[in-house]
Amino acid sequence: MHTQQKQAGFTIVELLVVIVIIGILAAITIVSFNGVQNKANDVAVQSDLKNIAKQFELYKLDNGVYPAGTAQLTAIGLRASKNSYGNGFVGDTYNMLYCRVVADGPNKFAMMASSKSGTVYVYKSETGTLSTIAAWVDPSSTLNCQSAGINQTIGTDRDILFFNHSWMSYVSG
Repeated sequence: MHTQQKQAGFTIVELLVVIVIIGILAAITIVSFNGVQNKANDVAVQSDLKNIAKQFELYKLDNGVYPAGTAQLTAIGLRASKNSYGNGFVGDTYNMLYCRVVADGPNKFAMMASSKSGTVYVYKSETGTLSTIAAWVDPSSTLNCQSAGINQTIGTDRDILFFNHSWMSYVSG
């Protein structure tokens, strides 16, 4: 007499439960990874701003003023973690702004930069501090510089280090 053995296996319900559990774990991992990635981008942008500020201070010690224009900024050898920057202001095309005062008042500068996380950081040379703001103030770069405490004239006291998703030639990475 031939007896039939029951084949062992998983039921469709058991397979669906396992698939749902794997899906939930994957979703948690992705959300967690994005948070870590945003923090890494924020730290990279903060570090860049502090390092560039140090370079500007060293330049001022040697030359009496902060750098201005492509030639002086090229001579400094600026470096940035380019992939950590998100969209900034003026139609979401500028990501780092350098404002300086030379002619009227003290020789000071400020920098603003937007991380991929959307956080905007401001460094002020007057206080040597790095802080955050909710967003770029306005599509007008003059107002952005003024919000950082720099009253400047467009075209003479402002440099954009990151433009239209392509870094300026004097910034390496």
